[in-house]
Amino acid sequence: SEYNALKAQRAQVLWDAVESIIPDAKSRTILSLIGSPKTHERYLRRPNGTYGAATEDLLPDGSTAIEGLVLCGDSIFPGIGVPAVAVNGAGAANAMVSVWDHWKAMDRLKDQGVL
Repeated sequence: SEYNALKAQRAQVLWDAVESIIPDAKSRTILSLIGSPKTHERYLRRPNGTYGAATEDLLPDGSTAIEGLVLCGDSIFPGIGVPAVAVNGAGAANAMVSVWDHWKAMDRLKDQGVL
């Protein structure tokens, strides 16, 4: 279809960048899934394929009025992208356990030889 051709054309820019470092990357790829705004809309239930919250809509932290419920994700500061979501996921975990409890847990893991 015309839509699939357009997605492939847009993805080629990314393949060109990857292949500037790994020349045969595309030919060695077993599975390639090309996302688009329509993909986001369908699988992430984002209106019109939006990605993350608008900057002014970001929640400053994941706190809620419900005790023990902390939110994380692309609508919580610092926003969209895997690194940002990982940071606020860690922040949500840290909000539920005190720094001292973290240290005690780390010490137990160290004593067990895990760390």
